[in-house]
Amino acid sequence: MNLTFNDKKVAILGMGEAGMSAARWLREQGAQVICVDDKAKDDWDKTFVSWCEESGVECLSSSLGKEIFSKPLDMLVVSPGIPVTHPLVAEANERGIFVVGELYLASCMWTGPLIGITGTNGKTTTTLLATHLLNETGITAVCAGNISPPLFDLFHKNDGKTCAVLEISSFQLEYFPQTHILNLKKPRFQAAVCLNVAPDHLDRHGDMAGYKRAKERLFEYQDNKCVAVLGKGAEDFNVVGQVVMLKDVRCDESASKLYIPYGNDELEINISGWSLNGRHNLENLTAAIICAHSVGSKLQQIEKALGSFVPPSHRLETIGVYNGITFIDDSKATNLHALITGLKSLEENVVLIAGGRAKGEDFSNFGKILASIGNGTGARIRGLVLIGESATEMAQSVKDYFKTVVVIQGQSGQEVMKKAVVEAGSMAKKGDVVVLSPACASFDMFSNYKERGQAYRQGVEKAFNNKC
Repeated sequence: MNLTFNDKKVAILGMGEAGMSAARWLREQGAQVICVDDKAKDDWDKTFVSWCEESGVECLSSSLGKEIFSKPLDMLVVSPGIPVTHPLVAEANERGIFVVGELYLASCMWTGPLIGITGTNGKTTTTLLATHLLNETGITAVCAGNISPPLFDLFHKNDGKTCAVLEISSFQLEYFPQTHILNLKKPRFQAAVCLNVAPDHLDRHGDMAGYKRAKERLFEYQDNKCVAVLGKGAEDFNVVGQVVMLKDVRCDESASKLYIPYGNDELEINISGWSLNGRHNLENLTAAIICAHSVGSKLQQIEKALGSFVPPSHRLETIGVYNGITFIDDSKATNLHALITGLKSLEENVVLIAGGRAKGEDFSNFGKILASIGNGTGARIRGLVLIGESATEMAQSVKDYFKTVVVIQGQSGQEVMKKAVVEAGSMAKKGDVVVLSPACASFDMFSNYKERGQAYRQGVEKAFNNKC
């Protein structure tokens, strides 16, 4: 029996999209809700604050947050952006108060099948594709989690049959507890995926070991009837479900058939309708197929559904072509592994726009790594335009490998990106591609990678008079 929240006292830390969603749902369940954020109340979403006032929900800045402990507290629900070292999280743990993540709580309360997808790169594409395959093959599915919206926003579809496909970040997995919480029903992921593990978010997790531990936690929510899909860097994870190793997946010479080792069998599926290039996208495809298959999609139905999938924005998305130069937005490439993976999927020479706020990665070998990526006809990288906080460090690393390097810095992200596009366009030749692939977070100049990608698109359109 799942926990009922009527008259339970629950504090929610972090008033972003996830925190606000959890607050609304918990209040609907009759919980006494207190909302806390590091920002002052005046800086919160105005509509949400009005709802809180109308609903009897208390709002506190974290400077006053210790008031949540003045009376017995049943649970602290934490948004993914809040680190586990936050003083209120630490005090709740010291007091023996149950601390859970917003997505964990929603997963506990979801009554239909669950699929969980994590990994350093490829999560969003795989989550969207798995959801598409399920819906196209007659199994109702929704996607939520790190991809947005929060799962609580979709509880009007929580009918016991609808499958929830969840993109789950390492930040969210940190708040998947390893001990039993009250009488919450432990979530069970029929399919769990870790696409890959490469250095990322080391500023939060400390080192690769901590980062891998967070990713591995997803597989603790499975049994031996579930399926575990493991990619590079995750092959040594401790799992109990039936394992599919992405490294063992292969294609025929024409890339029209995919062969997936699955237990004692090998699944064969026609992928002639699949349009995305690159080994990484074949691995994303494999994971999505296994996810859909695990909850009942037939392979023949999946084959028919592949051709109608529309890939997400800001992931090697072609914006347009001007004077024979193709402009590609890969703003979602927020770490070095994602940048390299994307570049290896391209066949043309590249002018690269990179930089932003580093996430704990070491860029001392950045130039050497880029120089090693060739396409058989000479240097892959024709020139670089480096932007943001990491630009100077990157420039130092690449100076011995590339002659054409420009550093652009400034306070306005829009202006910096516009200048970067003009510089990159002047470096490129007909047949080249200009790629925004930052290998960094966006928060030095933009609120998120989507805003950065949109600034890139606008910069291209303005620079080339809307002719793209």
